[in-house]
Amino acid sequence: MSPDVLPAFTDVITKRVAAAESPRILLLFSALLVMMFSTGHNLVNVAGLLVAAGVAAVALLHPMAIRKRDWLGRAEWVLIVSLVIAGLILTGGRLAHSLTDLLSPTWVAVTALYTILGMAGALLLILRVPHMRWAFALFVLVHAVMTVALLRSSPAHIDVEIYLRDGSAALLHGHNPYTMTIPNIYPPRLAELFYGPGTVINGRVEFGFPYLPLALLVAIPGHILGDVRYSQLIAMMVTALALRGLATDRVGRAAAVLGVASFSAPLVLLGAWTEPTSVALLACLVLALERRRQVPAALFLGLLLVSKQYFVIVIPILWLIRQWLTRRVILIGLGIAAAVTLPLFLVDPATFWKCIMGIGQVALRPDSTSLLVSSVNAFGWPPPWTYGVLPLAGGGLTAIVLALRAPRTPPAFAACVGLTLLVTILLSKQAFMNYYFLVSGALLIAAVAWPAPTGPQSPTAEPAGHQLDNQP
Repeated sequence: MSPDVLPAFTDVITKRVAAAESPRILLLFSALLVMMFSTGHNLVNVAGLLVAAGVAAVALLHPMAIRKRDWLGRAEWVLIVSLVIAGLILTGGRLAHSLTDLLSPTWVAVTALYTILGMAGALLLILRVPHMRWAFALFVLVHAVMTVALLRSSPAHIDVEIYLRDGSAALLHGHNPYTMTIPNIYPPRLAELFYGPGTVINGRVEFGFPYLPLALLVAIPGHILGDVRYSQLIAMMVTALALRGLATDRVGRAAAVLGVASFSAPLVLLGAWTEPTSVALLACLVLALERRRQVPAALFLGLLLVSKQYFVIVIPILWLIRQWLTRRVILIGLGIAAAVTLPLFLVDPATFWKCIMGIGQVALRPDSTSLLVSSVNAFGWPPPWTYGVLPLAGGGLTAIVLALRAPRTPPAFAACVGLTLLVTILLSKQAFMNYYFLVSGALLIAAVAWPAPTGPQSPTAEPAGHQLDNQP
């Protein structure tokens, strides 16, 4: 290498290392904001989500190499400890309420024991004790048992659960779930809000299964066990285990607890929403990429892209992990995606397309936590013809910018997925807590997998688990 080229090359390497060690505290903070502000639909909630998007964008597009490593480490630790303890108390309180009365002595005791066990699993009580590793597995198991008790005592009263239950039954009996109808469980005013005029006829919703086929395949094990929501509980447990596998320091190991004990996790399970499956697939994908496992990476990538309709918007972000996407990975991933999706599509393409695109359903949900909906509610603007254009334009532009500017690492890929979906959802006509659960999950995965600050920057240093692009 000539002397003239060496300074430029060193500068490129230095910038890439700085990008790889961008403060993950920003991603943790962004995930916290999404968790906090996704449960309401007023302007304060929308403002909080906009701040979360800005914070994540700063972390990805303007990475900073902070010299005060001691300060950064302490700040990250304080933030994650606060987040974990709050998540454990809130989740434990909701789970304990299925066993006893709220605020009773038994409720307090169960919540306290759950929180203490979760803190032990996160290694917040006893640090650097190898034999305490079993505490995390024990916590996940206890959480699963308590969650099953919660689900058994809290029957779902939401159409999502009916679609998954009846759709699983239809598929198991050889029927097309996209041509089925379900009973309407809502009063007329809510039914019109949820489905739109003319969709409910003679007490039944004349609209087939509204999700991609993978949601049904995932729901079937839960359906066989007696409740389709069990499948999403399993997905959350997989996420927690994958996060623990991705963690490289105490901050990441503590954050893994949030795979099952985040603020909104119990509510998402109670609602039978399918986003936990996507979060689990993304976590497993990042783990497979980090460990250079091609076949698992292809499997999880293919399933992730067909887990929710709006994942089409993140396709440009695949550019960030192109060095992992060999021809073999791409072909296997596409084959898996096609094998899961095409059979039911080919049975009745027109009906399939109508169902997954929501054709004929309500145009705009005024109860959405969305910048678009807030603007329409307050100002009557923008006009209806923009409703389908804005999320595609905003999300697509975000994905392209991130694909060109963000660090080229698996954790950055997860963070970019979260930010792209956050922008897309904020500009959508329907935006609810379960949508944002996926966003916060993606940001949390990125923060856990992101390399920890490890001392002064070196132009030749390379973060563990990552390789630099365009090496000579």
